[in-house]
Amino acid sequence: MAGQQSLLESSSHWAPLEVDADESDFPIGSLFPFGGASPLAIQRFLQLNLVANISGDHVEIIDIMTSTVVTTAPMHYWELIRRFLWRRGIYHKLLNDNILDSFSDHVANSVRCNAVHLNSVFHWIRQRLATATNSTPPGRVKYFEAYMHEEFYVGRHEPSALIIWQKKNPTTNLWAGDILSEEQFDWQYVQERFGEAWEGKSCRWNVQTLNGDTLKSVVEDCETIFDTFYDHPYTTTAVLPGDSEESRCYGGDVTKIIEDTRFLPDM
Repeated sequence: MAGQQSLLESSSHWAPLEVDADESDFPIGSLFPFGGASPLAIQRFLQLNLVANISGDHVEIIDIMTSTVVTTAPMHYWELIRRFLWRRGIYHKLLNDNILDSFSDHVANSVRCNAVHLNSVFHWIRQRLATATNSTPPGRVKYFEAYMHEEFYVGRHEPSALIIWQKKNPTTNLWAGDILSEEQFDWQYVQERFGEAWEGKSCRWNVQTLNGDTLKSVVEDCETIFDTFYDHPYTTTAVLPGDSEESRCYGGDVTKIIEDTRFLPDM
């Protein structure tokens, strides 16, 4: 029981946002769980249920399990936040309802790892979103935008999948362009590429719609994205033992790829 109490406390009680927190643009190394998603990480993921609301001139992200505003975000991120939480809601539904039991092992493992990775990304950007909200003018969070670039083009976040995608699309820089520009990033492309339900606009990114035909479509889209979607030289982009996965991903350091190629625009 002591261990369970510690887990609940660590996941449901949010540390105060710190004014003088580290404000680096990217974490050191990849946040992706190369060794796989541990049961503890999955449990922590499932214990959080996040929603977003507009409050005045900014966005609030709320943990509805504790009715706590866990961070704020600039209004220009409203739609991206909804897409981010829609993806989180899909992963939560697949994990919480044991839908992954019907998937092949490598697809299920990839979904679990992407869910845990999303959680890690959120915890890393939480302070930075709040800082951007309180800036004049409201600021930008490069790592959040890089994540959403990957959502737009690749649909998953294994560093190996990102590298494979970039090699197959050498004329399109994965992290280039302004993700807030509707001219540069038309999310209709995501609907056509990954599926209407997976993209979520038709559902207004409302996780309460994840049932019936919508859920069936999401499950089908998910299996395609995490299984047969990529035509690449590897058998699968499933998570492999840490050493082999990292060796094919430049040491697992996605930030090194970004820095080396200078894909991100100035902000």
